[in-house]
Amino acid sequence: MSNSQSSPVSRAVRAGDGPEASAARESGLPGHRGAQGEVIALGGRAAPAEAQEQREPEPPQPPAAVHAPADRADQPPHAPRTHHERAALAALDLLYSLAPAGTPLPADPGTLAFLAHHRQEDAPGLATPGWLARACADAGIEPPHGAWHTAPAPAEIRAERPRSWGSSARLTEEAYTQGLLPADELLGLLPARDMLLQPHDWRRLAFASAWRTALARLLRTELGTDPDRWLRLAHTATHAAGLDRHTDEGGPSWAELLERSRSAAAPPADHLPCDLPLRGASSSPPGTPDEALRLLRSGNRRWAWPVGTLLCLADAEVVDAVLPRLGPDGPWLLAAYLLRHDRTPRVLLGRLLAGRDPKALRVLASQARWLADDAKELLVDLDDPDVDLTLLGNGTTSHLAGRIVARPDGRTAARLSAELRADPCAPLPGGALWLRSREPALIEEVFARHGAELGFTEQVMGCLNLLEHGGAARLTALAGGGRLGRAATTLCVRALGSADPAAVIRARLARELAHAKLLTRLRRSTGHWKTTATVLSMPGAVDWEALAEAHEEEPIPHWGHLVNLRSAPAGLRIRYAALLPEPGPDGLPDGPDATRARARYGLAGLHHCPPATQLDGLLASGGLTGDDLLHTAAPAARILAYLNTAARRADAPPQAGAVLTGLGALVGSRLAADPGTWDRAVARLAGRDSHWDPVSPVSALLS
Repeated sequence: MSNSQSSPVSRAVRAGDGPEASAARESGLPGHRGAQGEVIALGGRAAPAEAQEQREPEPPQPPAAVHAPADRADQPPHAPRTHHERAALAALDLLYSLAPAGTPLPADPGTLAFLAHHRQEDAPGLATPGWLARACADAGIEPPHGAWHTAPAPAEIRAERPRSWGSSARLTEEAYTQGLLPADELLGLLPARDMLLQPHDWRRLAFASAWRTALARLLRTELGTDPDRWLRLAHTATHAAGLDRHTDEGGPSWAELLERSRSAAAPPADHLPCDLPLRGASSSPPGTPDEALRLLRSGNRRWAWPVGTLLCLADAEVVDAVLPRLGPDGPWLLAAYLLRHDRTPRVLLGRLLAGRDPKALRVLASQARWLADDAKELLVDLDDPDVDLTLLGNGTTSHLAGRIVARPDGRTAARLSAELRADPCAPLPGGALWLRSREPALIEEVFARHGAELGFTEQVMGCLNLLEHGGAARLTALAGGGRLGRAATTLCVRALGSADPAAVIRARLARELAHAKLLTRLRRSTGHWKTTATVLSMPGAVDWEALAEAHEEEPIPHWGHLVNLRSAPAGLRIRYAALLPEPGPDGLPDGPDATRARARYGLAGLHHCPPATQLDGLLASGGLTGDDLLHTAAPAARILAYLNTAARRADAPPQAGAVLTGLGALVGSRLAADPGTWDRAVARLAGRDSHWDPVSPVSALLS
């Protein structure tokens, strides 16, 4: 919504002011993807190769309803403390700007004192609303700190350049969020080198994301799809940002670099503009794929490469035009560079996958831990044996590993089998998961390496597959080789002496996989790792519906960890949406239905993703609709506070303007139908209603 074309609503707002080890990786240490955490998770024990899988984030506990104490209305006035309470002023400011003329100001002294104790960063437009100052004056309430907050002057905002640590960017962040510093102005205000180096502390700041988005818009307009223009800008950025000596100013901005590039000479063909290290970078760009992987393994992602920065913001047509100009090293360098982003650049990733450059795919698969979950799925979708084996060898989730070993064409299994014949001491990526494959040699190799570590069910499954795809002679040799447990050996001997050996083993496996037996093991589980390991070890389909029914009758321990396994059906996750992780700006992997269901249990609670970035993204991507934001998403106070800021920002998505229009209609209709709605909404937001659950949608607030 631009300032020049703002709606009456937005103008009113501005005026208002074993498998067990695998399970450890699946469930432990939420959000941490480093190799060190895997060692901790395994408790220092030697683990089978099957355990070489990454953990999926630990599912959150269901958000608990937050009720005010029953006697809160009788307590002395206090300052807002929780996120819900701190958002109350901005929420009321938005509602008051949309309410019909003549809507009374709050008059309760306790409510006014509560609102008066706000922080400047929580004030709409960074200034105390005029209506609150008037209401407090009428009630004889003085400003808590001697004076009401006033918005900083534009010169003050632009004079305080943010540094690499997050606290130094506080004013810039607040000014952007509250519409005092438009995103487009960041292009001429901030040094380009700060984007090239991506300070770690800026991950959780909205202005950094808005800055990148504004640059993408500018490049799309100014450079089009001409590869020479893009390469000239990258070349200019490399030399200017790398050699600039104005340390205090931080170097030229993107607007300045763009102007300089217009008169710059075209870079030579096949030139990679990465030969000059930037001041502040931890290292120069890698020279080989192995060096890039070494940096990524150590967590070193602070090497700078301007052309990579630009192409991560580019459209597909630009990537296709520029990539051939980067020479044979371009694809793998771009693959390594995009892995530094918390939000995987989808356009660039898609073009790299389509190009199928072997070195680029190796980099992506080797360090897939830095990719979003759905991006990892795209790697498996390639059905490339090299990619498959690299993923298995470097750790992936059991869900993706299961897809790889179960491929019906068997190309990956045949490739691995051939490698092991050539080098019997070579690693076995995937470990015990190959017991589920159709490749007899791999099944035998698993038993040879991990037979003593395998559970009875796994042994039975491996024996059945070996019999069906390798024949009775190979099963006889296995049973007589001392690599099976006593129970599995006895079963194989009995089966081989029968008329139908496969039927005997299959019947025993069916008993082991029976729902009642699985449920018993889950209820006896001693921890969430053991719980998820029990399910992950199941070679066949799990009856999730039966498990859900059993859970409703008597809760299954660590049910949230089971629901969040990728092998669980999406419908089950939607049913237990409170147990899902909070969605980021791109929504949940299961799509809008899951995102919408989870939004009911609270948004705006991600530490590394501010509400403006999260909700802008959800609206722009279709993860949530305007109706979802008003009638489903919670908590109401924070949703309204976001909409207050969105009305002030020119770069807010158009969907936010539609939500504001819908909110205006909702406020008008609710107040017209019941004048008491206003007093109830004020009391609820100010914490004066002991029966109000803050984790409720906006429509409930206005009921």
